[in-house]
Amino acid sequence: MKKILLSLLFIAPLFVFGQKFKVISGSLTPLVSEKNFKVEFDFSEVKYYKENMSEEKYIQRRIEKKDAEDVNTIKEEWQKTKDVRCPDKFFAAAGKHSKIRKYSADADSKYTLIVKPQWIYPGWFGGVMKEPSKLNCNFVFVETANPSNVVTTISCIGAVGDIYPVGIPVTNNRIAEAFAQGGAAFVKFIDKKAK
Repeated sequence: MKKILLSLLFIAPLFVFGQKFKVISGSLTPLVSEKNFKVEFDFSEVKYYKENMSEEKYIQRRIEKKDAEDVNTIKEEWQKTKDVRCPDKFFAAAGKHSKIRKYSADADSKYTLIVKPQWIYPGWFGGVMKEPSKLNCNFVFVETANPSNVVTTISCIGAVGDIYPVGIPVTNNRIAEAFAQGGAAFVKFIDKKAK
């Protein structure tokens, strides 16, 4: 009985924090025969926190009451998170969880996947207490040769950045983990629906 309860304790969060995917435009049919996708990231439309603040206001909130050295570090680390950490986490998760397709930044492919975060909640970590990061994202497939031709757009609501049960102390790492969790679920969704 103890083993069952302990197992449920570790499995339950997986069901509570599940992402929801929905095709909001276009069709998955053109993707069925494709095995490789070029991937780009576009943070131009993202909003932060429950207040839906701009990236500028998000950074301002993070640097309040910091000295000049910390301000530059926070800005540099956030840029590195967008340019390197989030894509790296996404690619690692996609490579691990897709049994059919490959996703990379330099793939020679008919279609390009543009990962467009729409909303990020960075969460917080307080040792024994925590709140994971959350990510809402649009995954937009376009023709590589003609990027204005959108093939399909898929929304992801509720990707969670957390390592259960310990949590993630560093804000940028929590956010990047949401891209890993969302990416893992997304590639499974594509493998299941586009076949």
